[in-house]
Amino acid sequence: MRQVRGTVNTVELIGWLGDEPEQRVFSSGARVSRFNVATKHFGARSENGEREIETDWTLVEAWDKLGDQCVRYLHKGSRVRIVGSLRTQSWEDKETGLRRYKAFVRANEVMFLDSRPDTNDQEALEASEEPEDAPF
Repeated sequence: MRQVRGTVNTVELIGWLGDEPEQRVFSSGARVSRFNVATKHFGARSENGEREIETDWTLVEAWDKLGDQCVRYLHKGSRVRIVGSLRTQSWEDKETGLRRYKAFVRANEVMFLDSRPDTNDQEALEASEEPEDAPF
């Protein structure tokens, strides 16, 4: 990713998908996939002095080929590493006339951290569930 001189806009998240990725196709043929990633951080202390663990939800979008791969291979609960940049979208609320803002991460890289199911491993697991005859 090229940076503009004197600035840095890089975000890295490691977390879990909160739901299935959704894909939208535009009339131009461009495709965008969107999904929320949950990450954890320490929050305030509880009454007994223990640190609370809080969850942040971050909207992530991936475009075209990268987005296609996300829709194909990711699902609710998938563990991922996202590298991208923070973006902001703004619009005027039609009901109130107020300016609204939404922050999200535009992914440049998505690493799938879950292991891929292997048919040989699945067959071995199913075979190991069968009772063995003990020779004694």
